[in-house]
Amino acid sequence: MRFTARAPATSANLGPGFDCFGLALDLVNEVTVDTEAEPGVTWEGEGADELPTDGSDMVSRAMAYVTRAAVGGHSLPPLHMHGVSRIPLESGLGSSAAAAVAGVALASRLLDSPQDARTTFTLAADLEGHPDNAAAAVYGGFTLVVGNGSVQRFDPHPDVRPVVLVPEVRVPTEEARRALPGQVSREDAVFNAAHAALMMAAILLEPGLLRRAMQDRLHQEVRLALVPEVRGVFERLVAAEVPICVSGAGPSLLAFERDEHPIPDPGDGWRVLRLPVRAAGVEVLEG
Repeated sequence: MRFTARAPATSANLGPGFDCFGLALDLVNEVTVDTEAEPGVTWEGEGADELPTDGSDMVSRAMAYVTRAAVGGHSLPPLHMHGVSRIPLESGLGSSAAAAVAGVALASRLLDSPQDARTTFTLAADLEGHPDNAAAAVYGGFTLVVGNGSVQRFDPHPDVRPVVLVPEVRVPTEEARRALPGQVSREDAVFNAAHAALMMAAILLEPGLLRRAMQDRLHQEVRLALVPEVRGVFERLVAAEVPICVSGAGPSLLAFERDEHPIPDPGDGWRVLRLPVRAAGVEVLEG
């Protein structure tokens, strides 16, 4: 048996939608498993020399997680796994969620027990810990995690044009989350609720509202403080009237380009990726 899973990069939060909003981007990791090849794990692409080859990587862990949860005591056959990594690591673009979703999808096919999207999402989110990224990686498009495993998926307005700015610096998600305060004021909570509602209208109906909608008071200031060089670019783009936010836990930035407000060059040490919204979530191809 030979299967290839394709799982997209994702950007979470989108400013005010902390731990709720996710957007799938057309930058895809591929993982191929082959039960007729010599067992082992190999990688190419982003972080290939850093990713483990002893079965402790997120894809392998997700496959083992699904196997343990399977009814009937099934086990995976020996296999070779090869990953093509295109999503930058520790950059706020959902690389670990893509790996978890790909692993869940592959294990389900190998066990001849294909899961529906909700089950795939639940298993991947339970293991990886970030349901906002997992939702977008499973469903594609723009997603809203409501809670209790419930996800609402939407197609963004066709004029939504994401641009990801990836700095050379990296920040582990755990570090970025530890920096967040344990409590927020009622005023800040109300501010974010209002702007999250406006963000829904902006991304689905009127992209001209994006710049106003993407303001946040819960997490961005803390995360930008961890990377002053990223804060400088963020502030410069805000001054240029570009709709922009921290992508997930950072340090990458997510902007939305308009004809009247093109994305300025962030300078040395940055990659600028113009990535369309990806309508499809994880896919598994046979052969």
